[in-house]
Amino acid sequence: MYKNLIYLLKKIKYEVRHLKPKKNTLINSDRNFVQKDYLTLKTFVTNYKNLHIDNPKLFGKNVDLSDTSIFSIDIFNKFKFPDKRLKPAYFNKADVKVPYELSRLQFLQKNYHIDLDVDNFPLIFWNSPMDVAIRNINLNFHFIKTQFFTEDEYKDPIFDRQFDKHIQYIEKHYNFVINNLEDSGNVVGNHYFIELVAVLMNISMFDFKNRDIDLKKYIKLFEQELSNQFNDEGTNFEGSTHYSALMLESLILAKLSIQSLDLQNNNLLSKLDYLIKENRNFLSLFVIEEELSQIGDNDSGRIFYQEYDESNPLKLNWLLDLVDVLYDKEENNTNNAKKNFVNSDQILINLSKFHRVQHPKIKIFTKDFDVFGYLEFGVVVWRNDKEYLSVRCGPLGQNGIGGHSHYDQLSIECFDGETWIARDPGTGTYTDNIKLRNKFRSFKYHWGPNLNINEIKNDEFECFKLSNISDGVLLNFDKNSFLGKVNFLGHDIYRKINITQDGFIEIEDFCMEPILSEYNSWGEESFGIKHEFSNGYKRVK
Repeated sequence: MYKNLIYLLKKIKYEVRHLKPKKNTLINSDRNFVQKDYLTLKTFVTNYKNLHIDNPKLFGKNVDLSDTSIFSIDIFNKFKFPDKRLKPAYFNKADVKVPYELSRLQFLQKNYHIDLDVDNFPLIFWNSPMDVAIRNINLNFHFIKTQFFTEDEYKDPIFDRQFDKHIQYIEKHYNFVINNLEDSGNVVGNHYFIELVAVLMNISMFDFKNRDIDLKKYIKLFEQELSNQFNDEGTNFEGSTHYSALMLESLILAKLSIQSLDLQNNNLLSKLDYLIKENRNFLSLFVIEEELSQIGDNDSGRIFYQEYDESNPLKLNWLLDLVDVLYDKEENNTNNAKKNFVNSDQILINLSKFHRVQHPKIKIFTKDFDVFGYLEFGVVVWRNDKEYLSVRCGPLGQNGIGGHSHYDQLSIECFDGETWIARDPGTGTYTDNIKLRNKFRSFKYHWGPNLNINEIKNDEFECFKLSNISDGVLLNFDKNSFLGKVNFLGHDIYRKINITQDGFIEIEDFCMEPILSEYNSWGEESFGIKHEFSNGYKRVK
């Protein structure tokens, strides 16, 4: 009864809050954008392969963009969004991310030819400042390409090479973004960071009224967010490998834009170089057969969409290659991964007093491997060029709120060089199906300790929070062992891993209460999948 009342009050509060239209209206400010030289950015963009597609996809599904009525529709749930008053989410009805994804105009990067009336986009195209920022980025890419390539090489049915009109529309987006920055709330994260990167890209490409004032302001804010959103070891605070990839793309675009500004700010550029290289190294540990493993959420967001394959959404080796091209394949020796760690608290633990379960051994390693510990992200990886084992243990994402993290503490992934033995399930979806959202975030769907307790079912107002779970506590690890702890629903749970000399993985779990069961087998017969698998947003197998 009490829980039902709390839920009802949250629902009423949410609906009342969004009775009135949002205040992020289209703000016009006469800055008078004029093109300037931006050699570094232009060189990079025009060196891209000039691709062309005839069949655009939206989260893997074919769409006909000549039918502009779909711009206001969630085509997966067949829901039409209103054009007067919008809410941030339509829980268990529709997914705002579907029209948001269309609103980014990322298909322009692949030279898709379509005549759009940019002055009459639906209201939902202006409902998310981050997605407006990404559309701004894509309009800038489009502007660069229309100037560099001939009409035969690169079509421009939207502006018909009327550059003044194109610049005016970019200016409209710039004004919108700076007046609707997502810089407050419980969590200030990737949305705000990408908005700042879009702002810096505009400042690097155009002269305008009060440009120097804006430049000083937004460079300072950008430097603050580099410190706020990236750990000392270089990893991102969201607790997600695929969000790390998105942020790596944002860092690359920021570097190109700041180089074009020619600020002579060597400290800022050095920090960007460090973060780009470190994140490239970090993500490379999770690339298995060219696919990036999915720790935490994956909503398939991209900045450099031109390289992205909608048919193979986990295939992100192109992003690592992009970093290598950016640095001309110079030797990259930056790596903050630890090789071992001992927490002084471990001496107080006597696991012999705990209930213990031992799982089936896993044969993984047939040759030598190395170990990489990222304590601030919260993951330890053992791998060589083909074989791979990881265990999640560390801080919850977004400074403990959860956000894009899952209930995956102490869960493993492993690949024996040919077959997935245990694999993270992915994401599924966000707000349009809270039941599915809860499944893909749950302990049950991950290869952590096998718990005989009821799972947490977060309601729609907590679908980006983790509750009744602590940060993972890493007690020790080295090349052949691991010990970690998490508190879930008041239970202290430990996982111990030992890697034998002949390459077998031995896993034991411990708890004072008898709530653990052993696995009869891992996922050898199901490609590592425990229940269901999502290889990208809106894609469930």
